[in-house]
Amino acid sequence: MVYDTLPRWNHFENFGRILRDSGLRESLSLSVEFAVIATAAELVIGLAAALFFDTDPPSRNLLLGLFMLPMIMAPVVVGTAWSTLFDRTVGPIPYLFQVLHGPDIQWLATPATAMFALLIADAWEWAPLVALLLFAALQVIPHEQYEAARVDGASAPQLFLRITLPQIAGMILVAAGLRVMDAFLELDKVFVMTGGGPGSSTQFVSMFVYKQAFQFYELGYASAVITVVLALLAVAYAMYLRSYGRALRPADSR
Repeated sequence: MVYDTLPRWNHFENFGRILRDSGLRESLSLSVEFAVIATAAELVIGLAAALFFDTDPPSRNLLLGLFMLPMIMAPVVVGTAWSTLFDRTVGPIPYLFQVLHGPDIQWLATPATAMFALLIADAWEWAPLVALLLFAALQVIPHEQYEAARVDGASAPQLFLRITLPQIAGMILVAAGLRVMDAFLELDKVFVMTGGGPGSSTQFVSMFVYKQAFQFYELGYASAVITVVLALLAVAYAMYLRSYGRALRPADSR
């Protein structure tokens, strides 16, 4: 008996399947959740680090270099390192909880903590990039503006809100856009640390596409999904850039 294994065009059935796939909707929702939380955390950590380095602490160049190390590591290496740190058998984090008589948490085997572990790993890797961008923006602010404001009696919070924040707002928007797009398509650390589990609790859209293509061999459907996702990201990023331009435009020219 001979079977016909040639691929056949199924018209637009793969795209119609996208609208009916509840698993894909869940993956998209998880990707959005991860991207928003990770980006927010990285912006806060990165801004705090940039402000610290802007104070010119002792050995600033050495500290800055050490802080940037995670950013130059391969994401797979980062995922492997944090997977070891959270490992219940050999990981120092579960051991620390045990020493402190804390709960016995299976960090990568529990839905809530698995997502938390991924967020920590992503923030550790990419907060330095945000810090570097914002630190560069801080360096071009004239110090005379701060000196004049201090003469007028401005406090530290006022200096930040009235001088610093408006002048680095553009770079904050750039960093946010870069990190949201990258975090939305996160795959490497998820693949190494959780494999999309437990269950489907960390199955982001990239992991969903990977499984469809290389585990279930649904190459046509996986291609359709990634095509739609990339199209949506392109539209979203175009709208973001348009809003970004409006936000930076002087008020009298709007």
